[in-house]
Amino acid sequence: MSLDADDIEAVAVRIAELLAEQLAAAAAYVDAASLAQLLGVERRWVYARATELGAIRLGDGPRAPLRFDVRRVRETLAARNGVGPRPAAPSAQRPARARARALPPGVKPVRARPSR
Repeated sequence: MSLDADDIEAVAVRIAELLAEQLAAAAAYVDAASLAQLLGVERRWVYARATELGAIRLGDGPRAPLRFDVRRVRETLAARNGVGPRPAAPSAQRPARARARALPPGVKPVRARPSR
């Protein structure tokens, strides 16, 4: 049996389709940080709306990791009549005090000691 160029091309196209389907299925669920980056928002925006965005909790307990179905999130946001997330403020532009205030209560930022 021999394959001509058209047969080889058809096999290559089918393999590419199968790989694309597998990659799409694997990338369908993302963590909060990835979703935030995808949407151009801060991670805390995603966590604040986790239930509305259809978060799936992996495991038990209040701190179990969350995953989000990207397709469902996009559908949810589209259903809000075009009202989407606000763009994230670049964290590099935040002053040090704002970053320090973002720490949980009672946690102090670590400061480097001056070298001797």
